[in-house]
Amino acid sequence: MTRNKQIRAVLLAALMVFSVFAGSIAFTGSAAAADGDFRYRGGAVHYVDGGNAVIEVPFSHNVDSASLTTDNFTVADDGDELASSAYSVSQTTNGTVVISVNNVIRSNDITVELSDDITSAEDGSTLTNDGEKDVFFAAQTFSESATTESAYVGEKLAINANTSGVNTGVVVEGTEDATDDYFVQRSTGANSTVYVLDTSGLETGTYDITVGGSTTINLTVRSLNFAVDIDDLNVTTDDDISGTVSARDSSRSVRVELVESNGDTYATQNVSLDGQGEADFDFNVSESDTGDYTVVATDLNTGITLESDTITVEKAGDGRASFAQSVITEQRGDVVAIPVTLENTDTATVTIGSDDQGYSANVTVEDGNDDGEVVVLWNSYNSNDTSVSQVFDVEDDDDEILTGSDGATGVGLATSNLIDAGDYDLSVEPGSSVGDGQNVATLVLEEGGVSAVRTWTAPSGETLGDLDDVTEALENGNITEDSQIAFGDQVIVQIEASGLEGAVGAQDDETPNFFATSNGYDDSYRLTINQTNPDPNRDPKIINVANASVIADGDNDTYFVAFDSDQIEAYRDTNDDGQLSSGELSASNEVSIDDDDSFDVEFKMVEEDDVSGLALVDEDSAATDSYEHLEAEHTLADPINVTNAADQMISGSSNVAPGTELTLRVESDGDTQPRFLKTATVYVQADGSLSGSFDFSEQSVGDTFTVTARGGVAPNEEVDGNVVESVSSDTTTATETTTTADTTTTTTTTTTAATTTTAATTTAETTTTSSQTPGFGVVVALVALVAAALLAVRRDN
Repeated sequence: MTRNKQIRAVLLAALMVFSVFAGSIAFTGSAAAADGDFRYRGGAVHYVDGGNAVIEVPFSHNVDSASLTTDNFTVADDGDELASSAYSVSQTTNGTVVISVNNVIRSNDITVELSDDITSAEDGSTLTNDGEKDVFFAAQTFSESATTESAYVGEKLAINANTSGVNTGVVVEGTEDATDDYFVQRSTGANSTVYVLDTSGLETGTYDITVGGSTTINLTVRSLNFAVDIDDLNVTTDDDISGTVSARDSSRSVRVELVESNGDTYATQNVSLDGQGEADFDFNVSESDTGDYTVVATDLNTGITLESDTITVEKAGDGRASFAQSVITEQRGDVVAIPVTLENTDTATVTIGSDDQGYSANVTVEDGNDDGEVVVLWNSYNSNDTSVSQVFDVEDDDDEILTGSDGATGVGLATSNLIDAGDYDLSVEPGSSVGDGQNVATLVLEEGGVSAVRTWTAPSGETLGDLDDVTEALENGNITEDSQIAFGDQVIVQIEASGLEGAVGAQDDETPNFFATSNGYDDSYRLTINQTNPDPNRDPKIINVANASVIADGDNDTYFVAFDSDQIEAYRDTNDDGQLSSGELSASNEVSIDDDDSFDVEFKMVEEDDVSGLALVDEDSAATDSYEHLEAEHTLADPINVTNAADQMISGSSNVAPGTELTLRVESDGDTQPRFLKTATVYVQADGSLSGSFDFSEQSVGDTFTVTARGGVAPNEEVDGNVVESVSSDTTTATETTTTADTTTTTTTTTTAATTTTAATTTAETTTTSSQTPGFGVVVALVALVAAALLAVRRDN
C-alpha cells in the first residue's frame, strides 16, 4: 500500500480545523453525527496518488449509495467543470466520500459542487449545507513512521498518525538557530488520524515533528525561491506581456495566468522549468483590452502562488516603417546595409527590386531589442542565389529575420550572374507581409573596382589579429607606409577595392577566407607579388600569398594582407606568366626571400570575358605598388661623447619598421670606476630616428663606456663612448621631457647622429631604465603623406 493510499484509509471522516498558530491544520471527524444533522463537515482535501488525483469529502453521516453519482458531486478546476467521465465517486466508511480523478491535478483551485439531492444512509435526510465547496491541496503526505522528509516553504503537508490512531498529539519544534523559537503542540483531532502542517509560516531550517510522543520525523524546510519577473510593466497592444518564472528546482510544472484588474483570468499558460530552473512566458492582449493586469504563477507541485506587479497595457499607435535614407549607394558585389526605422511595431517587410528590374526579393525583420531600428544586410554578390541565409542578414544580433509563416522572406526572382549596376526600387511595410510600401527609397548599385594598392610595414612582433589591432597600430604609427622594408619585418599590402565584400564574407569575419578559390580567388580576383630583380639566369620569385593573413575592413572596402617577410613561402615562376600554378607549388621549386629582393605588387579584379565563374567587374580593374627589402641595421655615431651631467641624449637611427622597440644599453668599460650600467627602452620613430636619455652626473670626465642598440630584426650595434668636458655645439636638442620613477617621455627631438641632453635617472653600480613613447599619433588618412615626407628626409640622410 502506498503512503497516499494509507492516508486515504485513515481519512475516512477527516474534517479540517485550521490552527491559529503557524498555519497548522487538523482533521476531525466521526463515524456518525450525534446530533442527527446530515451535513458536509468541511475540510475537503485533494492529493496525488500515483497517476490520479484523489479528493476526499467528509460528511457527518455515511452517504446513501444511490447518492454517489457524478451528478451529485460536480468537480471543477479553476471554474472549469470536469467531464463526468473523468472521475468516479465512491465511499469508504466513517462518512468520507472519495472522488478519484483519472489524471493528475495539482491545483489550489479545485471545488466540489454538492447537490441538495445527497441523502444520508442512516435516516434518509437530505444534506443541509449543499453548494460549492473549496478543496485544499496537500502537496505531500507523510506516515508517522517516516524518519527524514523535506519540503519547500509554502507546501501543506498531511501527517498521518496511522499507527497511533485518532486524537494523536503532534509537536512541531525547531532544532537549530534559525528555527529554535518555533514550537507548537497540536493533535490530529477527535476521530481523525491526520494533522496538516502549512509551511508557509515557517522559517527555512530543520524541525522535529513528534507524533504520539514516540515517533519523530526530521523535516528540512527549504526555500523554493519561486519568482516571477516581468520584462516590461508598461506595454502596448502591439507588444506581448512577457517574462520568466524561476525556481531553485528544475523540471517543475507551473501554471501562469494573466489576470485582469477585476480578478478574471484573461489567459493561461502551463510551462515547465528547464534545466536552469527557468521558463519564459508571453501573453498577447487584443487592441480592445487595454487596462491593468497581473501575472499569477502557481507551482503545481506545491501549490505555491505568486503575483507580479501591475502591468499597464495601452493601445498602440499605428505601425510605421520607413527607410533612414532615401537613396542608398553601394557597389555591386558588396553587402548593402539598409537601415529601417520602426515605430509602434516590431516587424517590417522590405522589398528589393521588382520583376521588371530583373531581380526581386523580400525580407521580414523583427526588432529584437526594441531600439526602433533594424539594419538589413543584403549580399548583392549572392543575387543569383535563392537561399535566404546566403542573401539576407541583420547587423544587430538581437534583431532577427522572420521566415516561413512568420514572415514574407524569400527571393522571388534571382539573377543568372552578378546583378547589374543600376537603380533598384526599395519599399518597406510595417508587419510581416508584402504591401504597396508605406515608404520607398532607391538603391543605386555602381560598378566595383580596384582603387589603390599600397605597401606598408610593421615591426615583426606587432600583433595584427583583427581590425582593431590594425586600427590601433595605424593610429600609433606602428604601421607605416614604406617602399623599403627591412628584411624580417612585416609586409602589409593594403588593397582598396569595392565590389569584393560579399564574395569574401568581410561583413562578419575579421579574417575572411580571402584566398579561397570557392570565393572566386585566382579567377575573378587575384593578388600577385612578383620579384623584379632576379639573379642572372634565374626565374623570378613569386610570393605564395595564400599563406598570408587577411584583415578586412569591409565597410570601407579595404583589406590588409600581412606576412613576415622572412617567413613567407616563395617559388620560382618557371612558367614565366607572373602567376603561381599548382605545378609550381612543389618543394623542389621553393626558394627563400633574400634581404635585397625587390617586388611588384598587383591586385586585379578580372573582366567578365576572362572569368569562368562569377565575374565581379565588366572590365579589368587593377592597381599596383612596389617595395624592396633592405638588410636590417641600427646605426650609432662612433664614438658617442657625453658630458658628466644629467639629461644626456644618445641618439641614432635604424631602418627597421617604425614602432619597433629597442634597448639602448650603456655599460662602463676599461678602467672606469665606479662601474655602471644604464638602459633605456626606445622606439624607432617614423623618420627612422631613435634616442634615449641618460644621467651621467655621477660619472667623471675621462670615463669610457660602450653603447649597444639591440632589438627588432637587426643585429646588435655596438660603439664606444666617452665622458668629456663638453660636446660639439653643432648638435642641438630641443626637448620637452617628463620624468617619473623609471620613465622619460620625450615629445620633440632633433639630433645629429650622436650626442647630448634630455632626461633620465642613473646611479653608479645600478641599472637605470628610461622609456620613450612609441610611434606617433596620426589620422589614418594622413599617414601616407606624412610618412612619405619623412622618409624622403631619411633617405637623403
